[in-house]
Amino acid sequence: MIGGVHIGDEVVRRAFERAPGVMNRVMDGTVGKAGQFLAREVRRELRRNGSMGFSTLMNSIRPERPFPLARDVRAGVKYARQVEEGTQAGYRGLPPTRPLAEWLRIKHGLDEREAKRRAFGLARYIRDHGTEARPFFKPAFEKNETRLMAMLREGAAEGVRAVLGVRGHYAMTGSSYGD
Repeated sequence: MIGGVHIGDEVVRRAFERAPGVMNRVMDGTVGKAGQFLAREVRRELRRNGSMGFSTLMNSIRPERPFPLARDVRAGVKYARQVEEGTQAGYRGLPPTRPLAEWLRIKHGLDEREAKRRAFGLARYIRDHGTEARPFFKPAFEKNETRLMAMLREGAAEGVRAVLGVRGHYAMTGSSYGD
């Protein structure tokens, strides 16, 4: 799951050529703010769609800086993709029962023994029927795509103003979402 927003603009490119240090500093700060904003919106969407059993998934959503001028918003748990996309029936083997038992115990107020017993039944049900998709990354990206582009445009305009003295420049941006 990768969503991207990019700037493809001649004036911004000229500003980078003339003063790369200034543009890198301005734009990296802007990209960092955009990454924080998107991570916050992904967590908000996860909370809103009701697919959160614990805060583990929510707390694992963070922006990472793979290289300058880029931020990847990632969920640091293995099951994030299964929540986002759901699972098909016919899962080979059983899903892990310990997290299911813990979820049942907390969500339904069961004692530990009863929660473990029911977790095996729930695991079999998931294996046989799959799980429903509960998207949170893609809706968050799509709802906030224009705001993210506006943030990058504002950062680019600030850098262009500082380097070239051009005021009110409207940078051309684009976006994409996919694997």
